[in-house]
Amino acid sequence: MAETILWIGEKDEGVLGILRGEIPDGFELLVPDNGIPTAEDLSRSTYILNGAGSVGADYLRSAPQLKLVQRLGAGLDGVDVETARELGIEVANLPALNSIAVAEHTMLLALASARHLCALHTDMVDGRWAPNEQLSSTFELHGKTFGIIGFGSIGREVARRAQAFGMNVRYFDVTRAPSHVESETGAVYTPFRELLTRADVVSVHVPLTEQTAMLISHEELASMKRGSVLVSVSRSGVIDETAVRRHLEDGHLGAAGIDVWATEPVSPSDPLLTAPNVTATPHSAAQTRDTVVRCFRAALANIEQARRDEAAGLRTPCGA
Repeated sequence: MAETILWIGEKDEGVLGILRGEIPDGFELLVPDNGIPTAEDLSRSTYILNGAGSVGADYLRSAPQLKLVQRLGAGLDGVDVETARELGIEVANLPALNSIAVAEHTMLLALASARHLCALHTDMVDGRWAPNEQLSSTFELHGKTFGIIGFGSIGREVARRAQAFGMNVRYFDVTRAPSHVESETGAVYTPFRELLTRADVVSVHVPLTEQTAMLISHEELASMKRGSVLVSVSRSGVIDETAVRRHLEDGHLGAAGIDVWATEPVSPSDPLLTAPNVTATPHSAAQTRDTVVRCFRAALANIEQARRDEAAGLRTPCGA
């Protein structure tokens, strides 16, 4: 008898087409019509595959057959882990599978910001040929200092790419990396405050916790080099958007590449969108076909393993 995988995530047909093509034999995929599962959907679900949105206590308590909540991302954002533990429901995530995509997107935003790509493109679309319009505030990455805050799998991939551009790479993390990692990535450990003052580009790759909330605000931005670039691709609450806008408007911050936002989708009237020298993307750093396929395959492999473990008596069925 087929077991049911409930999809809680975006309704994008491109994403769902990839997912449907990867569903293993013996499983049925259930995609709620409006993106919100009904009581009947939850009652039928053996597994939840969570790509976006929340899996709160109300969902968990309404799914008596549920064995596993499988997150597609590196964190456990939006999953009520405490209630899942109470009910005997396993929760799993997929660390590091989107590292390459996010690291490449980080470099994309760093390059676009340093060279004011959006402004140049807009000029051409508007019929203005002005190759030197941004000359005074553009710079090459080569020879500059790239500061990385958070040196997990994504931060390390960023370091490798920044090193390939001939940059001086510095990083800060609450735990210093092993010496062989520092040697291989070319990254030099630097205290947080010192890193901010030295870097020409600062990118942030930390989870959102009580310790990292508003990690980059007015004081931190003011301590950065005048004309430097900030890249935000981790979690929106790590960076104070109001402070970023203010420092862009007064010219202290040279440019910003922003992929994560306090409110998503972002309103077209959001003042940060129209601040000077912003390159904006819609939380798409991890969204490549390669990453989506890789994540779905890993997630579904975890679900298959959970079924095998239960069949072999290696875990207790939920509710037993």
